[in-house]
Amino acid sequence: MFQSRVVIPKKLQSDILQRLHQGHQGIVKCRALAKISVWWPGLSKSIESMVKNCATCEKGRTLHPEPLKPTPTPDYPWQRIGTDLFELNGHQYLAIVDYFSRWVEIAHLKKTSSQATIEHMKSIFARQGIPECVVSDNGPQYDSREFRLFSQEYGFTHLTSSPYHPEGNGEAERAVQTVKNLLKKAKDPYIALMNYRATPLAQGLSPAELLNGRQLRTRIPTHPSRYIPKPLDQTKFREADYHQKMQQKANFDRRHRARSLSPLPPGQQVWIKHPRPCPAEVTTPSTPTRSYPVKTSAGTMTRRNRHQLRRRSRQQQHQSDVPRSSATLPATEERIPDQEPLDPTPAFGGDAAQTRSGRIVKPRERLHL
Repeated sequence: MFQSRVVIPKKLQSDILQRLHQGHQGIVKCRALAKISVWWPGLSKSIESMVKNCATCEKGRTLHPEPLKPTPTPDYPWQRIGTDLFELNGHQYLAIVDYFSRWVEIAHLKKTSSQATIEHMKSIFARQGIPECVVSDNGPQYDSREFRLFSQEYGFTHLTSSPYHPEGNGEAERAVQTVKNLLKKAKDPYIALMNYRATPLAQGLSPAELLNGRQLRTRIPTHPSRYIPKPLDQTKFREADYHQKMQQKANFDRRHRARSLSPLPPGQQVWIKHPRPCPAEVTTPSTPTRSYPVKTSAGTMTRRNRHQLRRRSRQQQHQSDVPRSSATLPATEERIPDQEPLDPTPAFGGDAAQTRSGRIVKPRERLHL
């Protein structure tokens, strides 16, 4: 005995570790459970190593939020737009928002096909012009051959967010939330939408003034001088817009205690969180949007945001936890030929570890009870 704790011999330590972690509690909880029951030299580090190398815990491990990355303000109105589909009261709608002015366009969709979405976008482009860049999620309406041909014909760049990561299309998602709140409460949705477009933003100008250079005439009595087109003071607007975005970033980072996640080098073995846990390997470095191209165990190529990827421990990298089949991810993912897996085994042997400076540290010789 060690005080009131049972001393476990070497041969039984592995079994006791599994019992301590049967509920898949974290390191702190497992140590607390061991503190009232068992002991052996190096127990604390053994528990830490076991929890960190647990495949079940790796798959469901929650990562802390990363710092907010505000989108730079475009050079002019309708240069960059975001689009998304949403449902309200059993009806499907198309939403388009301008990154410069926050002007929102809404279209009712009788069908949620790519062709119907493209027809409404053409109608909106005929009024506002063709943008340089269209940002969307990976919905079937946008991830289709028809939409690729549409972008080529109209001459705009189509960017998509990381799959299963709606934050990547945050401008459109926020616009959808605003429009939903308006339409749920309004008796006349057109007046509600018009008032939103005529209401000044935090920068002091309304979406109508930023997009069209003039204020809209609404049902509210307004002096006629407000309807006269006026040139936009770009310097003043951009300064106010920048300070607002920086304030939003500071509030978000402080409220969520956000901090950057460590980058994943090519060849790093990871777990994909969505749509279901799946082992994969990072193929290339991250893009500026924190998106990583990865290759799954089924041989499919896809990409995921850094927040959707969990590092795999070395003990789990050589285990085939998921069958290599095309059912691992949706069939829309690109298939590539299988490649030889990278060998994650370190050059040094035994239980030695390597520090950041490259020095090899070997564990002490301990008395095995």
